[in-house]
Amino acid sequence: MASSSGTSSFQRRRDVFLSFRGEDTRFKFTDHLYSALTRRGIRTFRDDEGLQRGEEIEPSLLKAIEESKMSIVVFSKNYAHSKWCLDELDKIMQSRREKGQIVVPVFYHVDPSAVRNQTGSFGEAFARYGEEERVLRWKAALTQAGHLAGWHVDRGYESEIIHRIAQYVSDKMKPGRIHVGENLVGMDSRLEEMRSLLSMGSNDVRMIGIWGMGGMGKTTLAAAIYNQIHLQFEGACFLSNVSEAGKNHGLLVLQRQLLGEILQEEVHISNIDEGISLIKKTLCPRKVLIILDDVCDLADLESLAGNNQWFGSGSRIVVTTRDKQLLHAYRVDLLYEVQPLEFEEALQLFCSYAFRKNLPEEAFLNLSNRVVNYCQGVPLAVQVLGSFLYRRTIPEWESELHKLQRKPQRVIQDALQRSFDELDHIEKELFLDVACFFNGEDTDFVGRILRSYNFFEAGMRSLNDKCLIRISDNKIMMHEFIQRMGWEIVREKFPSEPGKWSRLWHPGDVLHTLISNTATEAIEAISLDLSASEELWASEEIQFTTKAFKNMRKLRLLRVYWDGLSSYGSNTVHLPKKFKFPSYELRYLHWDGWSLESLPSNFNGKKLVQITLKHSSLKHLWKENKVKYLENLKVMDLSHSRYLVECPDLSGSPSLETLNLDGCTSLHEVHPSIARLKNLKILNLGNCRMLHYFPRIIGLESLEVLNLSGCSRLEKFPDIEANMESLLELHLEGTAIIELPPSVGYLRGLVLLNMKSCKNLKILPGRICDLKSLEALILSGCSKLERFPEITEVMEHLEKLHLDGTSIRELPCPILNLEGLVFLNLRKCEDLGSLPNSICGLKSLETLIVSGCSKLNRLPEDLGMLQCLRRLQADGTAITKPPISLVHLTNLRELSFSGCQGSTSNFWISAFIFRLLHRENSDGIGLQLPSLSGLHFIENLDLSDCNLMEGTIDNKLCHLDRLEVLNLSRNYMVSIPADISKLSNLKVLLVRRCEQLQKIPKLPPSIKLLDACDCTSLMSLPTPSRIISPQHWLVSTWLRPVEFMLWNCSGLYQDHVAMALEKLHQKFFPEIGYSILIPGNTIPKWAWHENMGASVSATLPPDWLNDNLLGIALCGVFALEAGETIQRPGGICCNFECREGPYFSHSISWTHSGDRDVETDHVWMVYQPRTQFVKSKSICARFKHIKAYFSLSGASHEVKKCAIRLICKYRH
Repeated sequence: MASSSGTSSFQRRRDVFLSFRGEDTRFKFTDHLYSALTRRGIRTFRDDEGLQRGEEIEPSLLKAIEESKMSIVVFSKNYAHSKWCLDELDKIMQSRREKGQIVVPVFYHVDPSAVRNQTGSFGEAFARYGEEERVLRWKAALTQAGHLAGWHVDRGYESEIIHRIAQYVSDKMKPGRIHVGENLVGMDSRLEEMRSLLSMGSNDVRMIGIWGMGGMGKTTLAAAIYNQIHLQFEGACFLSNVSEAGKNHGLLVLQRQLLGEILQEEVHISNIDEGISLIKKTLCPRKVLIILDDVCDLADLESLAGNNQWFGSGSRIVVTTRDKQLLHAYRVDLLYEVQPLEFEEALQLFCSYAFRKNLPEEAFLNLSNRVVNYCQGVPLAVQVLGSFLYRRTIPEWESELHKLQRKPQRVIQDALQRSFDELDHIEKELFLDVACFFNGEDTDFVGRILRSYNFFEAGMRSLNDKCLIRISDNKIMMHEFIQRMGWEIVREKFPSEPGKWSRLWHPGDVLHTLISNTATEAIEAISLDLSASEELWASEEIQFTTKAFKNMRKLRLLRVYWDGLSSYGSNTVHLPKKFKFPSYELRYLHWDGWSLESLPSNFNGKKLVQITLKHSSLKHLWKENKVKYLENLKVMDLSHSRYLVECPDLSGSPSLETLNLDGCTSLHEVHPSIARLKNLKILNLGNCRMLHYFPRIIGLESLEVLNLSGCSRLEKFPDIEANMESLLELHLEGTAIIELPPSVGYLRGLVLLNMKSCKNLKILPGRICDLKSLEALILSGCSKLERFPEITEVMEHLEKLHLDGTSIRELPCPILNLEGLVFLNLRKCEDLGSLPNSICGLKSLETLIVSGCSKLNRLPEDLGMLQCLRRLQADGTAITKPPISLVHLTNLRELSFSGCQGSTSNFWISAFIFRLLHRENSDGIGLQLPSLSGLHFIENLDLSDCNLMEGTIDNKLCHLDRLEVLNLSRNYMVSIPADISKLSNLKVLLVRRCEQLQKIPKLPPSIKLLDACDCTSLMSLPTPSRIISPQHWLVSTWLRPVEFMLWNCSGLYQDHVAMALEKLHQKFFPEIGYSILIPGNTIPKWAWHENMGASVSATLPPDWLNDNLLGIALCGVFALEAGETIQRPGGICCNFECREGPYFSHSISWTHSGDRDVETDHVWMVYQPRTQFVKSKSICARFKHIKAYFSLSGASHEVKKCAIRLICKYRH
C-alpha cells in the first residue's frame, strides 16, 4: 500500500508545536527553549513564524498543530487574555483526544491550579468572555491541560529546566520508527479506520487483528500505525515476521527482543515459561504498544501476548495474519480486513514505480491499465511489476504481460504460496479443485460434489479463514492472484506437459492433451469451456477418441460446457459411436451438447453425484434403457435434450434430489419409477410439449418443487396422496388442464400455486381452502374461469391473488377470510361488474388493481377502510365518481384513474358549452374527483385521459406534499393550477397532448422532468419557483438532470425558450444538469463554437480546468425526412470526447417511449455539470481539444448544425 497524495499523515512538517503568549515569553523563556530544541535537531514550530495576527487560524495554524507529534504549551500570566492562544489550546487538546498527540504543559510563573480552575489572572480574563460555547471549550481545555504532568517554572535556573525539557522531548523523539517506504498510496483511509478501532482515548487494553491475503499490505499498515502512535506509550515493540523468526531462532529470542525493546535494557531469560512470567510481571503496570507481524501459530501469540491482563491500562496489541481463525482463537477484540486498492490508487502506486511519477506516460497508458487490472488491487503485485517494468520498452511490456497470463512473477508467487504451504494435504487438494474447477460456483453445488470426500465443511472454513477463498452471496470466490498461484502449483513440476498435470482448465491445454493423446493417470479433473475455445477450432471438426481418455483412471471431475453468458454454439465435440471414457472415480459429469444418442455401455458412475447433459443429442440415457445403480446420484439435468423420447428408469438412483427435464420437447411420458423417489426435492418437466401423461404421485414425500409449466398437451393432473406435505411450489402454467382434483387439498404445505394461462381451466375445487400455507395463487389469463370458489375457511397466509385476465363476474363475499391478503390483481377482468363491500375488510391489503375492468363503474363506498392500501390502479374502468371515503386512504402512495373518461350521457349541457368555448370535442365531462386532502403520502397520481376540463382539479392538489409524479396528459385544461408550485417534492410533470393547454405555472425547484410534447397551444415555459435549499443537497436525487421535453410545441418561440433556459441556469445550482427539446432551427447566441453538420470541435483554453469551470453546454438542430416517425426505442444522443493522451468519452442521451411524429425541426440544448464528465482532474487537465457528435436514433434524420460552450462562473 502506498501514497503520494496522502502522505501528510506520515511526513510531518514539525516534531513540536510551541504555544505561548508572545508579550510574556517570546524573547525570553520561549526563545531559549526553541533554540535548545532546534540544536537537538527537533523540528519546532513557533506560532509567530510566517503568521499574521489578522489571519484566520484555519488552515495554516490548525494544520501546523495537527501535523506535530507533540505540543508544548507555555502558560504565562497573560496567556488566557489572548483568544488566539485559547483557540490554539482548544485545538491542541482536541488533537490529544483524537490523535493521541503528546501535550507537555510548562507553568511559567503561574500556579497549575490557576490554570485548572481559571483563578487569578486566568479568572480575570474569563470574567470578560461570557458563557458562549467557544468559551466553555476554552475552560475545558485549560482544566484538562492543568491536570497534565509538566514543568513548573517558579524559581531556580531557567536554563536547567530548559535543558530537562529538551532532553525529555529528545527522548520522546528518538528514532524508533519502522521503515514503510515513501509511496503510501491509499493509506490515509485505512489508517483512519484503524485509528477508529484503536480508540486511543480509551483506557481499556485492546487487541486488534489485521488480516488479509498475502501481499495486501498488512505489514505496511501495521508499521504506519506504529509510527503514528508509538510515542504515546511507555514502551513499544514491533516484532516482524513472527512466524518465520520463531521457526528460525525460537520463541525465546522473540521474548527477549520484546522485553528488551520495551524496557530499554538487555533481558536474560532461559526458557519460554520464564519469558511468559517476566512479560506478565514487567509489562502489567505499563501502557505498551506491541505489534506482532505475520503470525501463523497460536502458540506464538500465547507466548508473547497471552491476553489483555498481561498489560497495563491503555495498552494496544496489534496482530497481523493471513488466518482469520487464528484471531478468533486468540479472542481479539476487533478485526480489520485489508481490502484491495481501488483502481485509481493502484494506478498511482504503479506509476510511482514504473515511471517515478503519479501519471503514466501517454504511450504507456493502455499498457499501464492492463497491468493494473491484472494486479487486481494487490499492492505487492503493483509494486513488483512497476519496479520490473521501469525503463523497459513497449515490446518488453507486451512480452511480460503475455508471460504473466501463464506464470506469475516469482516474488508474488512466493508471497502468496506461503498460505498454501500451511494447509494439510486434504485442504491443498480442495484448494486446487476450487482454483482449477469451482471458482465462482454456488456453495451448495460445490458442497454436493465434494462432500463425497467427507471434508468439505471443515476444508472450506479453513480456506476461508486463511484468505484463500471468500464466500459471497453463497458463491465460492477466489481472488485472481490466488487462483493463478493455484494454477502455477499444478503446472510447476511439468510446466510444458499438461498431460501430466492433475487438473486441466485452460482450453488450449485441454485440447492439446486430448487431441495428441498425451493424457496420463495423473489427471483428476478437466474443465473445457467450449465458448472460450472457438478460436482454437480453426474450422476443423474436433473429435475426441476413447484413446484420449484411456489413461485417466483417476478422473473425478469432467466438464465440457458452454459459458452461461454465451448461447450454445454450433461447434460441439463430436464423439465416435463406440466412445468410452473412465467413469469409476467420476463424481461430476457435465457435457453440454453431448453428441451421442446414449451414454457409453461401460459407463459405471457408482460414485457419480451429479450428471448434467444439457442440449444433448440423447434419445435414451442408457442403451436399452437398463437400470443403472447410481446410489450416490443427487442431480440429473438433461434439460433441452430435444431428441429424448423417454425418461430413464431411475429406480437404481434412490438418492436423487433434483431431476431436470425442462425443454425435452420429444418426451411423451415419464417413467413410473419417478413416483417412488422418496428423496426427490425438485422435479422440472417444464416445456415438455409432447408430455400428455403424468403418473400418479405416490411416494414423492420429499418433493418441494414440481414444474409442469409449458406442458401444453397435459390435460389432467393426477390425484395426490396424503403424504405430500413437503411440496412448496406447483407450477402448471400454460398446461391444458381443465380442473384440479379435489385431492389437491392434501398439499397443506403448498406456498405457491401457479396456473397462469391455463386457458381450459373452468373451475377450482372447493378444497382449495384447505391449502392453509398458500401464499400466492396465480390464475392470470385463465380466460374460461368464470367463478372463484367460496372462501369458507380462513386462509391467513395467502398474500398474493392474481385473477387478471379471467372471466369472473364477481368476487365471493367471504373474501374477507383472506385475512393476510396484500396484493389483489383483477386487471382486465372485463366481465367484472362490481366489487363486494366486504373487500373493504381486508386490513392487510396494500395493492388493488382493477385496471381494464371496463364494466366496473364504481368502487365500494367504504374503500377508505383499507388503511394499509398503498397502490390503487383503476385506469380504463367505467368509474366516473370515486367514493368520498377515498380521502381516508392515508397510506396511499400510487393512485391511477387514467382513461376514466366519464359518461357522455350525463351533464351534456356542460360538455356542450365547454366544447363550444374551446372548439374541441372532449368526449364527456370527465372524472369527478372527491377531495384528496387526506392523501398525505401519495407519490404518484395519474389522471391522464380523464376528460378533465379547466378548473376541474383546482384546489385538489395543494395538499399532496409528497407527490413526485403527476400525469395530466390528454386532458382539456387551458392552464395547470398555480398551486402546483407548492408541491415541494414534485419531480415529474406529464402533460402530453393537452392540446388546449396554453400556460404552465411556476414549477417547484424539485422538478426533474417536464414532458409537454404535442401541447400545440402552449405559449410559454415555466421556471422554478425558488432556489433549491441547501438541505436538499443531502438527497442525491436532487442532483439528477432537469429535462424539458417539448416535441411539436409549435406555439413556443425558440427565443422565449432560450430565455427560460437562462432562467433555469440562474435558478438551479450549477451542479445540476438540464436538457430542453423544442421546435426551432436556430443555435442560441451563447454558442462558443458552432458548426454545420453533426459534429463540432473546439480548442480548450490552457486553463480550462480551473475552479471557475461549472460545466459544458451543447446544442444541436435536428430535421427528420418528410413523413418520418421516430420509432421506439429512439432518442437523441451526444458523445463528446478528448483524445490527447488518455482517450476520454462521455455520453449524454434522451430517450422516449412510443412512436412519435415530428412536424418541424427541433433544437436540443443540454447542460452537463463538470462533476458528470471530469472524473480525474489530473488526466482531464492534459486535454487541449474537445469534439462533440450528435445523433438521432429511431428515424432517418439530418443534424443540420450544432454548437458547444464551456460554462464558467465569471466568464459570460
